[in-house]
Amino acid sequence: MSTAVVTPNKLEQLDKVLSKCERLLILVHDYPDPDAIASAMMLSYLVGNRYNLRHRIAFGGHISRAENRAMVQQLQIKLTTIGRIRWHLYPCVALVDTQPGFGNNSLPDKIQPTIIIDHHKEQNTVQAPFVDIRTTYGATSTILLEYLKQAGLEITSEIATAVTYAIRSETQELGREASQADITAYLEVYPKANKRKLAKIQNPKLAKNFFIVLHSALEKAKIFKHLIHVHLGRIDSPEFVPQIADLLLQHERIGWAIATGRYDNQLFISMRCSHPKADAGNMLSQIIGSMGYAGGHDMIAGGRIPFRQGKDHEWQRLEDVLIARFLKKLGYPKKVDWKPLLMKN
Repeated sequence: MSTAVVTPNKLEQLDKVLSKCERLLILVHDYPDPDAIASAMMLSYLVGNRYNLRHRIAFGGHISRAENRAMVQQLQIKLTTIGRIRWHLYPCVALVDTQPGFGNNSLPDKIQPTIIIDHHKEQNTVQAPFVDIRTTYGATSTILLEYLKQAGLEITSEIATAVTYAIRSETQELGREASQADITAYLEVYPKANKRKLAKIQNPKLAKNFFIVLHSALEKAKIFKHLIHVHLGRIDSPEFVPQIADLLLQHERIGWAIATGRYDNQLFISMRCSHPKADAGNMLSQIIGSMGYAGGHDMIAGGRIPFRQGKDHEWQRLEDVLIARFLKKLGYPKKVDWKPLLMKN
């Protein structure tokens, strides 16, 4: 079914669902990225202007990546940390850019969401009064933009700027898993985007701890053929893990990159691949297995493993298991001759 048919039908369904809600909590995944932030911003705009519904946007964890912080500040997006939410005040909950059971959001197990809007592959049967999951889309923000257009709402400069950066970030400048819908959305909003604010979001000042993590990552990273991996050890924010994985994949010889980091009794994992049909999300799910949670797309995946063992050698054992499984999935022995990234030829 074409998007020209899907979105109007979905908007009609959403009208019926939200007509029964007095308040709505919009919940994104923990440590939200630009796509999650922009998507929540648009749902907030839709809910406020079409339904005049009281609502909040909430997230777990924190936002520490410089670009994401700049996005929130420049566009004045109102977000609330999950610790400040009184759940009994919100009979309706919308999950945006995440799903129940993903392990990357702070939705209590006892609460069933009312709305789910996402572009990630379903890991389990998703049940909610309203579900719109489009796995062929490269960004959830593209879906929400279609809702705003169908509702006849003005695409403001702030929304255009948010969507522009979200699609750029999520699809790496439209070069990673961008659908025609994403490209069309980007071309529509870019002329309306505030270029000054967009520049400040894309090129923020970086904190000292970023350079400390970067230095450590370059020293610890190891290469075998077209593979690269790094264990960052203890980090101040899990947002460093995908940032480093993206950077390592830019190496001219590399086709696969995997990075891990320890934070808050969990091991965070990010996987990147340059092959459009690699199915990285499924691979990482199989690698992590029952130890934790994982998901993603063909070229990008992320996961986390709860791990309360505090001793370094136990963390190291877990990290080694992941790399051994990673090698096995690609047809290599569990132990290979990894070389330091910075070793001189």
